[in-house]
Amino acid sequence: MDSSDALLLRKIPYRDSDFILSLFTKDLGKISGIARNAKNSIRRFGARLEPFVLFTVSFKDTGRDFKLIQDTETVQVFSSFMENIELFSLGNLLLETTDALTPRESPNEEMFEILTQALTEMNSKQSPLPIVLEFQLRALSISGYEPNLHSCAKCEKPIEGDSYFSINGGGAICFDCGGEKKRGFIFNKDFIQDHSLMETELEKVLKYIKLFTKFTERHTEKELKSARFIEELKL
Repeated sequence: MDSSDALLLRKIPYRDSDFILSLFTKDLGKISGIARNAKNSIRRFGARLEPFVLFTVSFKDTGRDFKLIQDTETVQVFSSFMENIELFSLGNLLLETTDALTPRESPNEEMFEILTQALTEMNSKQSPLPIVLEFQLRALSISGYEPNLHSCAKCEKPIEGDSYFSINGGGAICFDCGGEKKRGFIFNKDFIQDHSLMETELEKVLKYIKLFTKFTERHTEKELKSARFIEELKL
């Protein structure tokens, strides 16, 4: 039997009392498993098979697509996410982003560490928006989807100061190549590298979060359900 620290990404009811789970684990990356009789087994699962609970999961490899989930033990509960609908939705964005960016059973301890760190910081009542944006950028970089921020995606000249940002083009576009994009998104790479500055301009941070949410959906070709809430979120 194997074990690893894990976070729940998705949970689907199966038959009368089972759950099919997608877990992001520290040691194996994303795995799928079935927790038999989970709805009735308080001792083995309790309320641990929920979002925003870090737990140690024990499982058996069946040789098929699904591991057999045997037991769980709580490591940390991120309780603040259950008390605030905006925080809950922002946390879900982190979980869905992780799900979209990671293939099955591909160990990615760095991604696991930045996810648990972001959830820990958000749970401690710090301003969540800069944490979310920093997570998005690091997660995209780790997974190989990093946008081009330092040079123009068209002419490859270094970007200094403001530029446009092209989701389809994969990153920053200088004003010369962007032409008359009067309605284009004005982007500044220096802003997203300065946490203290982001703390003072949260409305701008939210705009960047929405941008990189769309970028993630476009380049992974996967829908993030929390994106609908994030798109409507205003400060």
